[in-house]
Amino acid sequence: MKTIKDYIDSLFLGITETSQTKQLREDLLASAEDRYEDLKGQGKSENEAIGSVISEFGSIDELLEEMNIKQDFMDEKGYELNEITMDESLDFLKIHHRAATLIGIGVMAIILGVAALFLSMTLYGGNAVLFGVLFILLGVAIGVPLFIIAGTSITNTNKKLDDRFIPLQVKNEVKKRKDAFQRSFIFCMVAGVALCILSAIPVVLFTTVYDAVFFGVACLLLLVSFGVFFFIFGGVIMGSFTRMLEHTYFISDEAKLGPRAKAERNSKSPVWLQTLEKIYWPIVTAIYLVQSFLFGSWGTSWTIFPVAGIAFWILESIFTNNE
Repeated sequence: MKTIKDYIDSLFLGITETSQTKQLREDLLASAEDRYEDLKGQGKSENEAIGSVISEFGSIDELLEEMNIKQDFMDEKGYELNEITMDESLDFLKIHHRAATLIGIGVMAIILGVAALFLSMTLYGGNAVLFGVLFILLGVAIGVPLFIIAGTSITNTNKKLDDRFIPLQVKNEVKKRKDAFQRSFIFCMVAGVALCILSAIPVVLFTTVYDAVFFGVACLLLLVSFGVFFFIFGGVIMGSFTRMLEHTYFISDEAKLGPRAKAERNSKSPVWLQTLEKIYWPIVTAIYLVQSFLFGSWGTSWTIFPVAGIAFWILESIFTNNE
């Protein structure tokens, strides 16, 4: 235990001793001792327990910054900052996990409905088009309600957390869960890419060897549906982790920032960049339309959008202070 105490003391070297920092140090030590005993109870050796406790500590600068944010808010408002609790953050992650599954299944259902159309045309010819359309409608009937359920649950949760402070304790827990999910995320991305690439094989095979184009397309859509599911499942879940970790205050809607989140973002970017952000895309769109109408280059002028997106991302990366 002396090792842990010495480590915590070392974190506060060079930091002015105040009642707040003293209380923070005592709280950290108490939390570390509880964690140490918990790990020992799980069968960890003393060295393993100490190493785990020390590795779980965040930056002292982050702790002090969080403490100052809370204190400044209390001094200004006269009451404590409305923090997101651990239970609320875990509920947020669970809801996004469920939503990822629902959205993925919904998209799969619609794609499989289209695949069933091509399969029915293979089996029964052109006369089966109307019959195949029923499968598409069935897929839509399954997918759309799932989208609504998932979207509603995410929206309600986000509104509940909007513009609320995300404490370091919550971020540390979310980061641990994100690290644990990293391997699954990589699997989802690799599986999605592999399935989408492999989906071209049945089209080529059944078109050239068996002269069954529609059946090849049906197989393609089958593989793509699973690939898209993996993309959505991994992306939505990873996005929920990122959303909790990237900001000091939770942002429900990027287009409608709460007052605290807006103040935080404005403090990190210069005024001219904030002004540019408001007019940038309207100008890009105007250039696209003028160029397309004058030169008739509708087929190529769309490339201005990805180029403009990369250019603005570079500007943000250079001139935005993320420290």
